[in-house]
Amino acid sequence: MVNSHNNVNFIAHITPKTEHYQDCINAIQEILPATRAEAGCLRFELYESENRTQLTLVERFVDQAAFDFHHQQAYTKQVFTLYQGWLAKAVDIIAIKPL
Repeated sequence: MVNSHNNVNFIAHITPKTEHYQDCINAIQEILPATRAEAGCLRFELYESENRTQLTLVERFVDQAAFDFHHQQAYTKQVFTLYQGWLAKAVDIIAIKPL
């Protein structure tokens, strides 16, 4: 059984340039299966704002090491490389914890 007190949770706000909005969706959707298959991934879900200007990833990993492992994967690095030309501003990643 996983100790939920060690879990790490993140909300990542992604703001693509208008012309790259769908590119960002496609790139993230391509890595969803591989990310969800990572041993330490408990949740990895993509949402969009109603006005279609911002994407949000809701992420939960068993611990910080699992989150770090995710960011070391080639497919994750590839998305961040693509973001360099696609985003209107840097990804805003917020760590959250249950109360």
